Amino acid sequence: MNDEQRLIQTFLDEMRRRYADEVDAVGLPDGTLDYVRSRVADGDAETLLFMLKLGWLMGLQTGFAAGRNGDEVPPSGPGPIQA
Repeated sequence: MNDEQRLIQTFLDEMRRRYADEVDAVGLPDGTLDYVRSRVADGDAETLLFMLKLGWLMGLQTGFAAGRNGDEVPPSGPGPIQA
């Protein structure tokens, strides 16, 4: 594992430690785990990376919206994300 990968792993480990309960409480559509497993099995890193970027972008938008409303911290739990 190179330094960049260790940095990512450290970040993810810390986020797991801090937010495991909130993340575990998030419900995903039925079949999501099987879909991700199929993408991994097929070596479809592009789709998995797109999914990560999409989640990151939605998180940034939630934080930005909270900041515009004067909130210090975005509300916890699922927000009104529209697909």
